Amino acid sequence: MLKVWCKRLVITVLLACLLAGLGVAAWIWQPYDKTAWRVKLPLGSGVQVRVLPMLMLATSPAGRWLLDKKGFSLHQGDIRLYDDDGLRVHCQHCWLEAKSVSDQPLMLDSVELWLKLDGQQLTGSLLADAAENPFKIYFDGTVNMRSLRLRWTLPTTPLASLLAPLRQYSTTIAQAKVAGVLTAEGTLRWPRQRWSAQPQLAQLQVSGLDLSKVTTALVQYDCPLLDEQKHPEKVHWLSYDKMGRWLPMATIIAEDAEFRHHPGYAITQMQQLLGKESADKAVGGSTITQQVVKYMFTNGERTWKRKIEELLYAVQLENTLDKTQILNLYLNTVDLGPSLCGAHAAANYYFGLTPMQLNPTQAAWLAGIIRNPHRAWKQQFVAQQPDMRRAESILHYMPESARKQPGSLNFRAPAAK
Repeated sequence: MLKVWCKRLVITVLLACLLAGLGVAAWIWQPYDKTAWRVKLPLGSGVQVRVLPMLMLATSPAGRWLLDKKGFSLHQGDIRLYDDDGLRVHCQHCWLEAKSVSDQPLMLDSVELWLKLDGQQLTGSLLADAAENPFKIYFDGTVNMRSLRLRWTLPTTPLASLLAPLRQYSTTIAQAKVAGVLTAEGTLRWPRQRWSAQPQLAQLQVSGLDLSKVTTALVQYDCPLLDEQKHPEKVHWLSYDKMGRWLPMATIIAEDAEFRHHPGYAITQMQQLLGKESADKAVGGSTITQQVVKYMFTNGERTWKRKIEELLYAVQLENTLDKTQILNLYLNTVDLGPSLCGAHAAANYYFGLTPMQLNPTQAAWLAGIIRNPHRAWKQQFVAQQPDMRRAESILHYMPESARKQPGSLNFRAPAAK
C-alpha cells in the first residue's frame, strides 16, 4: 500500500511540476496579449516572449538560483549568468551592433549587465571594457508589459575609455591623444527606441593628429563639388583681408554665433541637440571649426563616429590656428551651391562681384543659404525668385551701418542652358 501511495505522490509531483512549467511558459509567451512588449529568445526557434514576465522570472530568487553559473554562446559573444543579489549577465568578447556609431560591429573585451527588479522598479548597471579601458553606466526606472522607461547616468569618465571601442575602426581616433573627462545623464525608452543625453565635457585636449593640410603656406584643398561642365567657378583662395567686412560677419551670425568664444565645439549646442528625446536624432549641431574639419579632413558621413572625429580635429585645430585663420579656411571651402566652393566662386557666380565688393544684403543672403545652398541655387537663383526672410534675420544682428544702407541683392542673370 505504501508503495502505491509513493508512486502516486511522485506522479502527482511530476504532474504539478509539468503544469507549473507549462503555466510559466504560457505566462511568458501568452500569444493572446497583442499589446505586450516582446523579444525573440536568442536560443531555440526564436519564439517571441513577453519581456516583463521573463524579466520577473529571471531576477527572482528561484530564477537566479536556476541560472547561476549557467553559460551559452551566441553570435554576440560568450554569455554567463550569475546570482548576485540580482541577475548578473557577463558577455566575453562581445559584439555590439551600433549602426549610428560605426558600420561595423563594435568589439568589447567584456560587457557586464547587472539587473535587480522590485515589482516594476528596475535598477542596474552596465560595465563595458575595451582594451583595458572600462567605463560604467548606472540606470533605474520602471518596466511594465508594454515598455521600459529608464534614467541613466555616466559618472565622470576619462574620454580615452569611452573612445577605446572605436580605435580599431577609426585611424583618426586611434592616432589622437585625448585628455579630458565626460559626465552625462539621460533617458531611454524601449521598445520605442527613444533616448536623450545631457553631456558635460571638461579639460578636453587633443594632440597627435596631422593638420599639415591647413598649416602649410599653401593650403591643400580640392573642391569635391567641382564640375567644369556645370559651372566653371574654380577654387580661388583668398586671404582674409580680401573677404571684405560683411561676409565674415554675416557668416558668423548665420552659422555659429559663439564662434569667437568656444573651443571648437559648443557644449550648449550639443546639449540642445541631444537633450530632447528622439527615436532618430539628426547628427548635426556643428560649429564653424567642425565644418572646416568636415571639408578638409573627413567626408562628412553622418555617423557619430565621424562626428567624434570632427570634434577631435576641431579641438586640436583651435589650439593650432587662431579664429581668423579658421574662419578664412571656412570661407574659402564652404559649399555655396553646385560646384561652388568658397566665397570667391559664389560671389562671382551669383553677383559678378568679389567677396570684398558684396553689400550687406548680398553677404547676408550668401551666409543664409549655407544650410541648404543647392536648394537655394535652384529655387531662388535659377528661378530668379530670392527669399529674403533668412537674409533679413541676419541683417537684424549686423551693425547699424549695415541695416541703414544694406544695398540690393542684384542677382547676376543665370547662364543660358
